[in-house]
Amino acid sequence: MENKIEFIAKHGKWFTVKKLKIDENVEDIEIARLLASIDETVLNKIPEYLPFDIEKLNIIADEIFPKKKGRIKEEDIIEALKKLKSPATTRKLNEITTSKEGKEILKILLNSIILERLGIQTRISPKVIEKYIEKERENGH
Repeated sequence: MENKIEFIAKHGKWFTVKKLKIDENVEDIEIARLLASIDETVLNKIPEYLPFDIEKLNIIADEIFPKKKGRIKEEDIIEALKKLKSPATTRKLNEITTSKEGKEILKILLNSIILERLGIQTRISPKVIEKYIEKERENGH
């Protein structure tokens, strides 16, 4: 069996294929780029399949830290994280679900939304890996 990575998803109108045949010419960083791409695809799709009102979650996120352009100050980060971890925010999640496990899922999604808005990335973007590969090749590596 050949070495390869294949990710195929089809559900309703959603269809995606991500493949890479791995031979001696494929660098590990190219595998990382594909895996990051699969990760990004999956993470973007998960909320669509959860039984929660994601629009309400976005409203809660707006109350914690609205989308902003420009530089984010340290105070903004501190204040947003305080709000994110507050009992008031947990109570607001009760409007979406009363399930303990459901609230845990929503908190994780909310954490991701807020951190991204604060400019704190927790995932590696395939685009960043692509830029890295290009720069390394330009520099002869």
